Amino acid sequence: MEKKQHNNYLVFLNILIVVYSLYISLSVFKEKAVVTDDLAGVYALRMIPDSYFSYIYSFLDSTIMAARPVSGIITGTLSFLSKNNESFYLLGTLFFPLSLIAVYWVGRKMLSKELASLITLLYCCSIIGTSIQFTSIMLNSNLATIFFVLSIYYVYVRKKIIVSALLFIASVLSYEIFLPLVLLPLFLIRENKKRVLFALLTLGVIITFRKVIQPYVFVNSYQRDEVGRIFELKRVMLVVIFSVKLFVKDLFVGIYKGLVNIRNLNIPEWVLSVVIPFVVYKAFRNYDFKSKSEYFKKLGMISFAAILVGLSIFLFSSYIPTLFGFNNRNLGAIRLFYTLLIISGVIYLSVKLNVQSRMISAFFAAIAFLLVVTNIRVKDSWIYASRFNNELFSKLNKAIKENHIEDGDICLEYDVFHELKTNPNLTFREPLFYDDWESSMLCEINGIDPKKFKVHNMDNKNDCEVKFQYKNGKMFRMK
Repeated sequence: MEKKQHNNYLVFLNILIVVYSLYISLSVFKEKAVVTDDLAGVYALRMIPDSYFSYIYSFLDSTIMAARPVSGIITGTLSFLSKNNESFYLLGTLFFPLSLIAVYWVGRKMLSKELASLITLLYCCSIIGTSIQFTSIMLNSNLATIFFVLSIYYVYVRKKIIVSALLFIASVLSYEIFLPLVLLPLFLIRENKKRVLFALLTLGVIITFRKVIQPYVFVNSYQRDEVGRIFELKRVMLVVIFSVKLFVKDLFVGIYKGLVNIRNLNIPEWVLSVVIPFVVYKAFRNYDFKSKSEYFKKLGMISFAAILVGLSIFLFSSYIPTLFGFNNRNLGAIRLFYTLLIISGVIYLSVKLNVQSRMISAFFAAIAFLLVVTNIRVKDSWIYASRFNNELFSKLNKAIKENHIEDGDICLEYDVFHELKTNPNLTFREPLFYDDWESSMLCEINGIDPKKFKVHNMDNKNDCEVKFQYKNGKMFRMK
């Protein structure tokens, strides 16, 4: 009877994960919360030709996608199918729930169905790398995660080295976040010959594509890795400082903001925030954590090492590890292994301290509550950022008409950095209007003809004949 009840709670937890993840994705879809690079992506739909193959080639032949042909083909196909209905473009956010399926399936095969559910839940509502959950353009990160976890499954469980290598290659050619973690499958392979085979196949194909095929096939090929940066001591120290800050400060700032926002939850969100932790507690209150404590010790050590290795990618790029803004999109690998580290760490330490299963279950229920609430807050912040941008351009449209301006470049001044730091509606400084490529779509949405007007943020261009300032919710023409 007790086992049946346990299984029922586990099934219910899996249903709640599906409902919760779809609720988050569909909330963004319903609001049409399009920000940052997605604004350029949606506006580009108007210029897609009728020829699918010529479009895909031109889509891949860019500084962003030339190095990522696997995700580029999928993103390009989604864009092509969206040219007559831009709402389809937002379906790219559903690749995050698809990555949850892969994480759960692999977790169930490698660990247990209980831990697979817990890992999937905490990964789903993690506040690391939030951009991969709320933007279509970041389906490449979710594809990379899907291919990577499948690669680990095939190398560790099925012992199929070739299949695992091909999946790892597909991951890296979707997005580079797991590239340094080639060390993980190499560690998991026990036979030296197979280890050498995996290394030669994966690194050989990736290097050949990046250095030979990519620049030969694509005119706009761009090598995104900047190896020379590893010798810049100041930058290396900066990456270290931001990495430490991410875990010891920024995570807790986000959770605090999530708790402050709790009064703004609607009824469905309250239900999810209460029921999910309750079911987590019920599903794990009698789970045997002690029998595998040494296994969790090893998993924790591997996860910690994977986080350090994963962060090393920032040493070879122009980005820094941060939870803030759109740059947190590079943290997909860290999101996965930090989830594993938290789970394995809590279990191992609790067992060593002789904490009972009910208390361990209560710990996980509390963690689930904090992350679910915070993730809902982040979802609201992304929606708010989209609304803020539209309000900004809507008021600009009204000001343009009042001043009888017919066309030309417009410089828009508003203290975006002050807004990002002080606006209580933003959790991790979600992206407000800043770059030029965002303006065309925002103009079109809000009644400004993008063929007649080009709107620039004053921080990027300040020599326009027409200048407006947005302050305290009002738009003024500057003299």
